Amino acid sequence: MEAMSIEIDTRVAAAVLRQNPKLMRQEFTRVLGRKRPAQSGRRLAFHFRDLLYFRLKASLEESGVSLKPEDRQELYAVIMGRDGQRGRWRRFGQQLRHNGDTPIVIDLSRIATHLHTEWRDYVLGRAQIETRPDVCSGQPVFKGTRVPVAQVVAMIRRGVPLPEIAEDYPGIDRAALNYAAIEARMGNTPGRPAKELQVGRRPGEAAH
Repeated sequence: MEAMSIEIDTRVAAAVLRQNPKLMRQEFTRVLGRKRPAQSGRRLAFHFRDLLYFRLKASLEESGVSLKPEDRQELYAVIMGRDGQRGRWRRFGQQLRHNGDTPIVIDLSRIATHLHTEWRDYVLGRAQIETRPDVCSGQPVFKGTRVPVAQVVAMIRRGVPLPEIAEDYPGIDRAALNYAAIEARMGNTPGRPAKELQVGRRPGEAAH
């Protein structure tokens, strides 16, 4: 899918994931060893699988699983598809396993599907933004409307529900509204990630 090859910067990635951009940047560079592009002025670039790693890591932590840096490096390598097996991590299709003191079995399908929807909405929604000198003094607006993006973003930040905005502005589709919601989260304190991950353990085993 073409959208999957899109790059986004740290600020956008953090808004999509509802995570702290500073902590994501530190994880990316210090733990995973990803460096900024050599070209002056270029920012860190995140792809879909990078976001999948960060969403999975956050969900594991929400479930009480703390991973050492080497475990996270191995998890990242498996998620990026470089190897179906690295260290204690094994990936079999949509199933991820960690063989340690507390064996973990993860079904990736739910977390990947949910993230893919958010990623696709951002990409498709961004494509529905345009700037025209003759519309709203050149402010970015949603294609086919005279509604400024900044106006909808401000409404979302005030707590107006998306269904209510959709009812007020039927010319703005779901992907474009979700794009505006991501824009609204930029600069705001990140929230806690949704508990969408189910971690399987054997009876009687505790998180570590």
